Amino acid sequence: MIRQYYYSMANRVSFSALLTLVLTLGFFAELSAESRTMTLPEIPEPVTSFGAAVEGETLYIYGGHMGAAHSYSIEDQSSSLFALPLNNPTEWQELPNGPRLQGLAMVAHNGSLYRLGGFAAQNEETEAQDLVSTAECARFDLKSKTWEPLPALPEPRSSFDAVVHKNTIYVIGGWAMYGKDRTDENRWHETAWQLDLDQQPLEWKAMPTPPFQKRALSVAALNDKIYAIGGMKSKGGPTREVDIFDLETQTWSKGPELPGEKGIEGFGTSAFAVAGDLYCSTISGALNQLSPDGSEWIKIQEVPHKRFFHRMVPYQDNSLLLMGGASEDGKVLVIDHIPVPEKK
Repeated sequence: MIRQYYYSMANRVSFSALLTLVLTLGFFAELSAESRTMTLPEIPEPVTSFGAAVEGETLYIYGGHMGAAHSYSIEDQSSSLFALPLNNPTEWQELPNGPRLQGLAMVAHNGSLYRLGGFAAQNEETEAQDLVSTAECARFDLKSKTWEPLPALPEPRSSFDAVVHKNTIYVIGGWAMYGKDRTDENRWHETAWQLDLDQQPLEWKAMPTPPFQKRALSVAALNDKIYAIGGMKSKGGPTREVDIFDLETQTWSKGPELPGEKGIEGFGTSAFAVAGDLYCSTISGALNQLSPDGSEWIKIQEVPHKRFFHRMVPYQDNSLLLMGGASEDGKVLVIDHIPVPEKK
């Protein structure tokens, strides 16, 4: 009896110690994640469909839509370029602005920002909507703080996305709008383009024709592959479909669909690769990670603030910044800083 009693007590002590250890490790893991999370000031304007990029230790945002959903006017579009130093994130700084734009893309590379396409409303708030896509592109030099024109896209384009990978910008998806008097000319793009930033003179060159027509998608790069994620199809509405362009073989193929039951989960997403993994943020608040073998998306967490038509960019190769966009409750001003899972 005595021996059995002590054996039982030893097991209880052992289990109790093990449970304490597990809880303690969990606490410190959570504490470690929290300690890697920054609190950042809200974005200076309530925008959707804007451009964002990180270069060095600074976050940049440009343009966007400030009005109510589906209400477009001159007053509702931003022309501002803002910068937030992430090593001392106390206050946004306003930099030289540009044209009013939304539905644009912006990427950062080697000390410059590249602003690509978008559309501008030509109407006042009380007038019929008159929306015109642009082919204009420009580069902002972060040292001189000046804009300079770049070769225009081969056609006007908005509601698309872009990514820079190994000195080349890739532009995929979108459509062209020509204004209220030329609506019969509006079209979904069947083309995709690339711009080699090492080439002189700079020249847009056609990519192999994508097997889709989509807008409001996200574009990201991982392991010499370009991912065109979700969006709205020209026929069929919102989609969770993913298409992949292999830079080595120069061919398109189908990738794994985003998780979810409805196509809306793929509408207005934002995606980026960080620390060797690809992530996609969706309207439901899910942060999805592409599996190591590329066969499926895995939901790894819920983000603090649901949003779509937002931007998600990497920071310091160990975290993601989610900003802007909208939810059922309206525009989202808060920036979420999310550490990515540490490699084992």
